[in-house]
Amino acid sequence: MAETQSSTKKIARSAISQMIGKVIGIFISLATVAALFRYLGVEGVGKYTTVFAFVAFFALFADFGLQWTLIRELSINDDKDKVFKNVFTFRLALAVLVHVLAFGFVWFFNYPYDVKLGVGIITIAWFFLTMNSTLVGVFLNNYRMDVAVTAEVIGRILTLAIIYLLIKAQASFYIIMSSYITGNALNFFIDLFAVSKYVKVGFAFDKEYIRRVITQALPIGITMVFGFIYYKIDSLMLSSMKGMIDVGIYGTPYKLLEVLQYVPTMLLGAAFPLITRYAVAKDERLNSAFQKQFDVLTLMAVPIVLGSFILANPVIAFIAGSRGVEFTTASTVSVMGWSATSVTCLRILIFSVGINFFTALYNYLVVSIGRQKSLVYPTIGFALLNVVLNLALIPRFSYLGASVATLLTEVVVMLVTYYVSRKYMKIPIQFGNFFRILLCGAVMAIAAYMMFVAGIDILITVLGCFVIYALCVYVFRAIPRDLIKEVIRRG
Repeated sequence: MAETQSSTKKIARSAISQMIGKVIGIFISLATVAALFRYLGVEGVGKYTTVFAFVAFFALFADFGLQWTLIRELSINDDKDKVFKNVFTFRLALAVLVHVLAFGFVWFFNYPYDVKLGVGIITIAWFFLTMNSTLVGVFLNNYRMDVAVTAEVIGRILTLAIIYLLIKAQASFYIIMSSYITGNALNFFIDLFAVSKYVKVGFAFDKEYIRRVITQALPIGITMVFGFIYYKIDSLMLSSMKGMIDVGIYGTPYKLLEVLQYVPTMLLGAAFPLITRYAVAKDERLNSAFQKQFDVLTLMAVPIVLGSFILANPVIAFIAGSRGVEFTTASTVSVMGWSATSVTCLRILIFSVGINFFTALYNYLVVSIGRQKSLVYPTIGFALLNVVLNLALIPRFSYLGASVATLLTEVVVMLVTYYVSRKYMKIPIQFGNFFRILLCGAVMAIAAYMMFVAGIDILITVLGCFVIYALCVYVFRAIPRDLIKEVIRRG
């Protein structure tokens, strides 16, 4: 019992640290996105989105499931120094190779010259991000995400400050991209210094052990690569089949959604080591822990989805600032005389984000019980489905078709992932809190629509929606009041 309470406190501290850090990070990211949107315009955002989508695809091969394999190995292996040194060494060599190849491959694409230079710059920045995720795995395992989150916030603040200075100096696109190198490097070196408290930093290459790690990581890596294809390849396909303006219209809501995708990983990442131990030991406490994750994810997903759907127009207009009209009205696609814009894309894509909350929940469960191989073939199928849908829809409907393809694919992914997890571990879910949370979300959505129609400022509207939702959650007992009081007391 004492061990459970101690573990719960550690997870709570780690999760709260992540939550605070990610909330700060979200505001920093929104400020960064706002600055870039206002400076670059729709076409510039298209270039920005293309650069990051291109580099992100190659960066997957530098990770290839190694981070979550590291966390799992640290959770079950007593020789943590051996685990860390071997994974860190192998990942360093892999990261160098992959990021060099990324810059080489971009020259075979018919992209503007500044996009190609931007890819070269962001590959350097992403190298530090790749290596830093290895260090973050150690902090996750020790429930000390407060350290990693602090370093991340410092790095993001530096990046934002440099971006603002470069914008003020009217710098070119690829010069602005270089700001990410400094911020990511600072983040990495802070974590590298701090991680030595938990493991010995150094290099090692035990061929036998590395082979075992690769065997474990390979299914996750393949899943990640094809997962990227079904979820993010649309930006690259748009950039090749259409143009930078279309990518910019699609990339505008997509950048906002990338920020929101941090939300489920805050909880799931913090609890992953404990969930893994419960799953491996077949501990009966797994059911309770999983139910709590489900309830909290629902609590987060409902207001995000409903609020973003109703307030899509003012949200994009607010982020774009003086260019708000450009971003909310720019369109190259018409359906039955109706122009599809970034607002349309956001209202479609936000549902895929909400669905992804629960896909991630069951995905993490499958990895924690060591059955990640069972997701390899389904994920390949998801990727093929998404590519086929994009090939069918993008030529005629451009970014609107890409949005629909993403949503349809995400529905299939959730259903299949749920089915796979149920094959190996049936965890019953209680839906009492789920329906109460939906009721709270409905009340908030009505209030959001009324404030939107009344023309109330977006910041006041969002704050009002938050207060209304929180009150409804408390009044309708969407989550136990004892839990709320306990969180307030401990807070």
